[in-house]
Amino acid sequence: MESPLTIRLPARQREALRRRAAAEKRSESAVAREIIDRALGRGFDYERASHLIGSIASRPRRREKDTWRRRIRQRNWRR
Repeated sequence: MESPLTIRLPARQREALRRRAAAEKRSESAVAREIIDRALGRGFDYERASHLIGSIASRPRRREKDTWRRRIRQRNWRR
């Protein structure tokens, strides 16, 4: 390995890591490296969240009173 890394995990996460490593018959370090690799390789999934970008939902009857909605609309550069 290149360099060691020490992290502190809550007991619940550590136990989950132990159980998974035991179930896969691998070391805890190997399982942690795989999880980190997957998380880092994923990045921001634009396709999955694109329908939410720039949207705000509120009930129609509250639209006039909704100050957050009004502020967002005032500052929205894409209007």
